[in-house]
Amino acid sequence: MLADYRNFHPDFPINPGEDADDDENPKKAAKDELKILAGHRSRFGGNFSQLEARLNGRLDDTSFEAYAATQMDLDGLGEILDTETASLPLVELDPAYFDKIDEYNVQAGQYGASETPILIPIQVEDDIVIYWDPLADYYDNENEDPVEMTLSETTFLRLWSRAARARWTLWLDGQEQKKMAEFMETDQ
Repeated sequence: MLADYRNFHPDFPINPGEDADDDENPKKAAKDELKILAGHRSRFGGNFSQLEARLNGRLDDTSFEAYAATQMDLDGLGEILDTETASLPLVELDPAYFDKIDEYNVQAGQYGASETPILIPIQVEDDIVIYWDPLADYYDNENEDPVEMTLSETTFLRLWSRAARARWTLWLDGQEQKKMAEFMETDQ
């Protein structure tokens, strides 16, 4: 999400791996930086409850801000998707999502815990939600581009509502910064 957002907003200040030392692997540096942002701990996974605060800590003194919301509805999700300055959102679904997708062979995690599905909706239209599933893309080494997947609005909303944090959504937004001369031109 961060790299994609930076492609469209070059002044976005977070670019994982950018500050890698010359002798350091940039991909490993990016992965380590993202683990810190996500509060990732070995054997426990990420702590997304503080992700908004961690991102905003990195975005201080910029025109960008991270937002997290619970109890979002499909109209609110659509507004984010239609906002030109907003990133694609992340949403958390109930682990029952994995049962709906044939490609997954789900195994219980440590202490019987289930992985929490985090998806990236890209469009809500005609009673369906079109999204990317980062795990599906990660395990599908054949496709370099993300594979678009769909769920009916009803199924998506049910799984989104049953998540541990009901209808949790995270996104970035920011106003493009302008130079002082651009403000002067509009005032005249």
